[in-house]
Amino acid sequence: MSIDLSEFHDVFFEECFEGLGVMESGLLTLDKGTDVEEINAIFRAAHSIKGGSASFGFMDISSFTHVMETLLDEMRDGRRQVTQPIVDLLLESVDVLRSMVTAAQQHEETNLDRAA
Repeated sequence: MSIDLSEFHDVFFEECFEGLGVMESGLLTLDKGTDVEEINAIFRAAHSIKGGSASFGFMDISSFTHVMETLLDEMRDGRRQVTQPIVDLLLESVDVLRSMVTAAQQHEETNLDRAA
């Protein structure tokens, strides 16, 4: 028996957009100072998007999110300082990730140049 995972895509995309909202709002609060719990929440959202996208075969999204997740992991365990340039980069990455998820949802090609 074969399971058609495409019937679960709507839930996956909804959860992605919710996670992107968590990431964006959390990053905007990091502008005001470092909060380890907020970094953990942002990391968990990225981790969920990465895992879900890999499960559904959206490997471009998974790979892109893995890079974000690695940076967030370094921030949460103190190997990398939270700086405004990093927060700005992560906010831009959320925008890119949102466009990647939207493209996948609409069965369009991902703009890999923007992701790079």
